[in-house]
Amino acid sequence: MPEIAEVARIVHYLKKHIVGKTIASVKVQEDDIIYGKVGTSAGAFQTAMTGKKVVDARQQGKYFWLVMDSPPHPLMHFGMSGWMKFNNDDTAYYRPAKKEEEQWPPKFWKFILQTSDNPSCEAAFVDARRLGRVRLIEAKADDMRKTTPLKENGPDPVIDRDIVTDEWLGKLMKKKKVPIKALLLNQANISGVGNWVGDEVLYQARIHPEQYSNTFSDAQIKQLHDALISVCTTACELLGESERFPADWLMKHRWGKGKKDGGKLPNGEKITFITVGGRTSAVVPSRQKKTGGVAGDVPSKEEDVEEAVDQESDEPKLAKKRKTGKSFTNQEASSPKNKKKKLKEESEEEPAEEKPSKNRKSATEVKPSNGTASKGSTSKSDAPTNTTADSSIGRRRSARLGRYRFMSDSELVAMPQALSSKENSLFRQVVKSYETKQYKKGIKAADQVLRKSPNHGDTQAMKALIMNSQGHSDEAFALAKVALRNDMKSQICWHVYGILYRSQKNYDEAMRAYRTALRLDGDSQQIQRDLAMLQIQTRDYEGYIESRLTMLKAKPNTRQNWTALAVAHHLAGDLTKAEDVLVRYENSLNNPPPRTDLEHTEAALYKNTIIAEAGDYQRALDHIETLLKHPLDRTAVMEMRAQYLLKLGKNEDAEKAYRALIERNNAFRDYYDGLENALGLDRLKEESINRLAELYESLAKKDERVDAPRRIPLDFLQGCSFRSAADSYLKPRLNKGIPSLFANVKALYKDTSKLQTIEELVNSYLEKSAMNGSAEGETKAGKSDKFEESVLYFLAQHYNYFLSRDLEKATSFIDRALEKNPKSVDFNMTKARIFKNYGDTEKAAAAMNHARELDEKDRYINTKCAKYQLRNNQNDAALETMSKFTRNETTGGALGDLKEMQCLWYFIEDGEAFVRNEKYNLALKRFQTIYDIFDIWQEDQFDFHNFSLKKGQIRAYVNLIRWEDYLRGHPFFSRAAVSAIKIYILLHDRPHLASLVNGGADFENLDENEKKKALKKAKKEQEKQEKAEAEKQATNKKTTADGEVKKEDLDPKGLKLLQTKEPLEDATKWVNFVLQFSPKMIEAQNVGFEVYIRKGKYLLATRCLLAASKLDPENPSLHEQTIRLQHTLNTLSEPLAPKVSEVLKETFKLVPADTSLPSFNDSFYERHSQSAPHVRAALKVRQLLTADQSRPQNEKELLNTLSFPTVALADAKEGLALLSEWKSSREAKDAYLEAARKIWPQATVFKKS
Repeated sequence: MPEIAEVARIVHYLKKHIVGKTIASVKVQEDDIIYGKVGTSAGAFQTAMTGKKVVDARQQGKYFWLVMDSPPHPLMHFGMSGWMKFNNDDTAYYRPAKKEEEQWPPKFWKFILQTSDNPSCEAAFVDARRLGRVRLIEAKADDMRKTTPLKENGPDPVIDRDIVTDEWLGKLMKKKKVPIKALLLNQANISGVGNWVGDEVLYQARIHPEQYSNTFSDAQIKQLHDALISVCTTACELLGESERFPADWLMKHRWGKGKKDGGKLPNGEKITFITVGGRTSAVVPSRQKKTGGVAGDVPSKEEDVEEAVDQESDEPKLAKKRKTGKSFTNQEASSPKNKKKKLKEESEEEPAEEKPSKNRKSATEVKPSNGTASKGSTSKSDAPTNTTADSSIGRRRSARLGRYRFMSDSELVAMPQALSSKENSLFRQVVKSYETKQYKKGIKAADQVLRKSPNHGDTQAMKALIMNSQGHSDEAFALAKVALRNDMKSQICWHVYGILYRSQKNYDEAMRAYRTALRLDGDSQQIQRDLAMLQIQTRDYEGYIESRLTMLKAKPNTRQNWTALAVAHHLAGDLTKAEDVLVRYENSLNNPPPRTDLEHTEAALYKNTIIAEAGDYQRALDHIETLLKHPLDRTAVMEMRAQYLLKLGKNEDAEKAYRALIERNNAFRDYYDGLENALGLDRLKEESINRLAELYESLAKKDERVDAPRRIPLDFLQGCSFRSAADSYLKPRLNKGIPSLFANVKALYKDTSKLQTIEELVNSYLEKSAMNGSAEGETKAGKSDKFEESVLYFLAQHYNYFLSRDLEKATSFIDRALEKNPKSVDFNMTKARIFKNYGDTEKAAAAMNHARELDEKDRYINTKCAKYQLRNNQNDAALETMSKFTRNETTGGALGDLKEMQCLWYFIEDGEAFVRNEKYNLALKRFQTIYDIFDIWQEDQFDFHNFSLKKGQIRAYVNLIRWEDYLRGHPFFSRAAVSAIKIYILLHDRPHLASLVNGGADFENLDENEKKKALKKAKKEQEKQEKAEAEKQATNKKTTADGEVKKEDLDPKGLKLLQTKEPLEDATKWVNFVLQFSPKMIEAQNVGFEVYIRKGKYLLATRCLLAASKLDPENPSLHEQTIRLQHTLNTLSEPLAPKVSEVLKETFKLVPADTSLPSFNDSFYERHSQSAPHVRAALKVRQLLTADQSRPQNEKELLNTLSFPTVALADAKEGLALLSEWKSSREAKDAYLEAARKIWPQATVFKKS
């Protein structure tokens, strides 16, 4: 990781090449981590930087920033692997052993700044591991260090020498009891000190890194202070170039760990390596003596194996392979002598520095490594085949990994036992039983082996794997740890340990175990494959590239390995390397593959997409021309060729290409758009309209049945031309009785003039005696009997549509249509939709059910009926309706089958219906089902990591990976998230709801004694239900013939979800996803605020408000929440922390400082006095500020919102809910209901019960 000196080096080069110049252009690559994790985006960065002049470059520790001529200023952090590169200078502070190929733009670039001078300079921010961060700070240049995150960091020992005095350092050390190395590395204490700087400072000060900070004398503190200032200043002045560092520095000699002559100073003093604060520390024991209490974090043999695993290296580099001609038999590998010898060798090969790990979740295929063979046989002979482990949906875990230190000889608990021939045969049977899922047989065979060899680690590991498959994960983990204690050098034990962690969705630990297994058996393709799958699943592209390269070297003749490596480079953003891999594979072929080879064709098309993504369209076109003669996917080739021709400005050839595509598929609109662009036609230009009309007229003449060239002109024609074209389009389709006609033209209703023209035309068809004639009265032969029905049906839909709504007319027309054809499913469905828009959910559900009964074999109408029943809160009836098309013998019945089919819409509608019925436990259960389904979709990638590459479906696979990265931005997930968060907020505000399973609408109106009785009664009912459910599950507990327990839902009613002890924490898991993947959804920001303000996280609440204000500054919820936050801050019982208060003061400025909250609210009310949602928000604020004193007036003004011209049924429902929130009197609610009934007499919600 770049530390204070390396960052100073970059600041030097920025001042040399960028400062004083204007940024002419900015190239960016969107990255939701580097930009998104700190609240900005690549687009925002590009906009903020373009055209600005760079005034200065500055630094604080590991942070650096550019001072622009006006805010915002870019603040950057390199993370583990970030750096800045310049096209006209070399900024590297070390020289790699193997010189890298020079290329521009460099690999893994995130943004490139180009100056306006001549010649221009380009500066690129690169980051392979995506751990760096790029922020935009809205502040004055001189105030940058007063903003987050700089102000949360400690002083810089170079630029803040007046602060970092020995007295200051002494006070800091005395008030903490931590290892001194950990204190130095904590950026909140001192900025810029990293691992090597910390080691150097302690070496120069003759201080041991483990010694507690509060145990030093004043002389030692002075010595440490002088060393800190000296090392940091010298390193920064020398720009981090280690070759120029003083000869007596430890930095010049600490990198020999694991090497033959490494680990020593020139004078012979030994350098040892220990772990302090989770980091590898270089120590010279003869110089750095312990003079006080110390803290060690190296596990002893008595500690749990898990503690040892927590310190395993996350370094993806594999151990050295065995030399050719030598192989370890199982007897040799198992002997104590060879075990100790190999242990020592691999300890020496351990990398010197740790690398960060990715932290994600998923599931994958598994396979145990080589089994233990009999004496004299090789371990490779018993390698088991591939199998699949049971997977379950888990939660994302995130933790920084330490390094694993192999146990020394004295720490080994037991040596592995060699198996006899008979026992070895039984062991192979254990492996085979696991693969064939004969778990009882496998357990029996394992027990037989363990009777003779009770400490045989491999057998214990395989037994643990089988137990995990049977659902006994806790017992499996315990046994696996015992296996590791018995045989720490068994690749099988480590592989199984990784498989167990993977089944628990702890992929960081799984990958660490796999890497350890690979150190023990570097030739195992199965372990390497398992590791690679986890790396791509967690988007560890750098590690994935290394794994795939290793697999390619092992099997260079397998096309899948070449393709996978190309995909790895592609996903990592290195298009040049990706193409190079594919080219090398093509050049390695002695004989070209046959034309019918689908994998080769797909690989060629994939290579072409890489060339096009790089922006080299001419070369992509030249390449695609070679594939045009004999393509297996001709349509894809033709589409790509047409796109390249258009991008290159070869419009004449592009026109021919798009015409050929239209001949191939004349219903695909993108082809028509491409043809328009090739002809240089612009729909916004008047001179192009006639040419466009002629074009589509000529295309329409080629085929009388094609719809697109007749429908598309309606988008750009106006006036009389539109009327004539619409008349020609509508009449033939009305004659044919095409049900989808209205759906095809309703997009035109955005243009009011076109809406009126269509309305006039269709109404005129009813007025003329010749029902199939034109609007002008012309009559055609072959009068259609369906014409009148079609016209009535069209008009009913027309007047039911929200842009042309007149429900009375809609009802009149659909009734006339039903008189002519009462058994029409479409007509009855439209009748139901009209009832829905009236607000009469009961009649709507009944009408839709009647339509369903007319055609009981139609799944679509069956689904529609269930949806309308759910909207009417008929959950049981809806499930019964859905059961007509489900496999009801499935575990859980119809509901279980809907879950297996991942029927998202049903669970969302079902959950929202339960919310309306105040059955929050079942609502949470439905929303949790949606959460679990998205987890499954995330894990489903495992089905494609190997399959897609094996089958050659590369383009589809890459698209899948990219789609999965934004999976939880799906509208269904966001909708479920918002609903679930609102329930958890309700549970936090009204904890008694957790005990009232069927809701608590009247609970608030009860007195204290009645409340106690109600809670007691609810508790008894709940205990009774839980007992009955437990007995039912115990009776119906299902297992396979082999003893495998089938998964049963342990909380079918959602009671455990409802009775959560920490509702806000449960809400946060949803909030994190919805804010990350749906940041432009203002409702997501609203619910995020509600959670954070209740948790007292005012900075996060403010961030949600600021994000919402950028989306809609006049949003009603935003206004109410803004004032509520300011009111909360004004009335806090205890003051905030100074830093938090300062940040809030700088960022939270939505309410002007010179304006009172009542005045601010009144101003908002006046601006939106005719908008029901805005008035409700203003009234809620007034109710809050006046402490309920203004409720009568608020109730009166809320009632007046029903007279607003734009008020909708949803507004009236919200108003009724607000009266309940205010605990208004029965009289006030009745008055509101009476007024609402006059406006919406058919609305179910306002009907008298």
